[in-house]
Amino acid sequence: MTETQRGRKTAQTAGLPLHGVRIRLRRPTMADAAKVFAWERDDEVWRYDPWRPYSYTMEEFLPKFERTHVRGNGRQFWFIIEDEQHVAIGTITYFNIDWQLGHVEIGLGIGDKTRWGRGYGSEAIRTLVPYLFTFPGLTRVYAQTALANHPARRAFAKARFTEIGQIVDPRNSAEPWVLLEIWKRNIQ
Repeated sequence: MTETQRGRKTAQTAGLPLHGVRIRLRRPTMADAAKVFAWERDDEVWRYDPWRPYSYTMEEFLPKFERTHVRGNGRQFWFIIEDEQHVAIGTITYFNIDWQLGHVEIGLGIGDKTRWGRGYGSEAIRTLVPYLFTFPGLTRVYAQTALANHPARRAFAKARFTEIGQIVDPRNSAEPWVLLEIWKRNIQ
C-alpha cells in the first residue's frame, strides 16, 4: 500500500460515526438488512429511479447486502441515516471517486416515508459533505437526480449544492436529470 493509499484509507475511517444535529451516519450492519430490503422493494421510495437495485427474496438480498453495504466493495461506501432516537430512516452513499479530478458522487435515500419532508435528507448531506472534503485531494462533491425529484433537489439546495443543469439520464430511461454540485471552497 502506498502512502497516498494509506492516507486515503485513514481518512475514510477516521471520525466515524458522523454526527449532525438530529442525525447520525453510521456504517451498516447485518441488523439493517431487513429495513434496507423493505425500502428497496417500495415503489414509492424508488419512484424517481426505475433502475433501482432489486432483490426478489430476503435470501437473495442478504449476501448482496453484506458484500456491498456491510463489507464494502471498495468503490461505494454506505451509511445508515439514524434519527434522534437512533432509528434507521434511510441511506446515504458516496461512490465514483475520481482521485485525479478530486470529485466524488453521493446518493441519498430516505426510506422511512414518515420522515419525508422533515429535513433529514439535507442534514445527512450537510453531515457527509464536510467528511468527504477531509479526504486528501477531494474538491468537488456532485449528485445526479431526476428532474422530477423535487424533494431531492430541495434537500441538495438546502445543503448548498448548485444545480448545474440538465443531463441525459445516466440510467437511459430518457427522462431528464439534473446535475448538482458543491465545491470545497464553498463550504469553508
